[in-house]
Amino acid sequence: MRSLKKIGATLGFIFVSSVFCFTGLTICAPEADAEVMDFSFTYTSDETLKVGSFGDTTIFESILENTGTDADTYEIVMTVNSPTPPEWYVALCSGGVCHGNMADTIYVPAGAQDYILVEVGPEDTPGEASVTVTVTSWGNPALSESVTFHLVAHGGIPLTDRWGLLILISLIFASGFYLILRRLRPVRVK
Repeated sequence: MRSLKKIGATLGFIFVSSVFCFTGLTICAPEADAEVMDFSFTYTSDETLKVGSFGDTTIFESILENTGTDADTYEIVMTVNSPTPPEWYVALCSGGVCHGNMADTIYVPAGAQDYILVEVGPEDTPGEASVTVTVTSWGNPALSESVTFHLVAHGGIPLTDRWGLLILISLIFASGFYLILRRLRPVRVK
């Protein structure tokens, strides 16, 4: 019976100790701060339509701004849409590096911004380019924004029109020169 009392006292001590520890942890323990991650961003551009010419690279500039309270990495995907001529040069530039890749990632600290550039170089084929850039947050993949850029490039003045333009300029210059000489001609006195 003595051993039964020892076991009862031991179990009682364990029970009271457990209740005291549990109560102490729930009442006196510091509350754990549950950190809520805040991911948000804006992706905008003021220049989505441009007119270019052959041999010149046109650059579209856009801004990715991390408006959340946490740093985030963003996936950038460029899609070249129809009717862009296949021989035109199209490149994605992010983080200060330009490359022909259609996808990239960029890290932006909270409250900071970075530029995303799209370079389009029309070759000797007139036409239009349509390029869409989509930015998606890694911190919250449900956040995604897109901007579509358009470039229209026509050829320069055709060679036959250049000769006509040269002749027209020459005639204007000659007629102006004639009028100046006519005014400078000496006056005859009778």
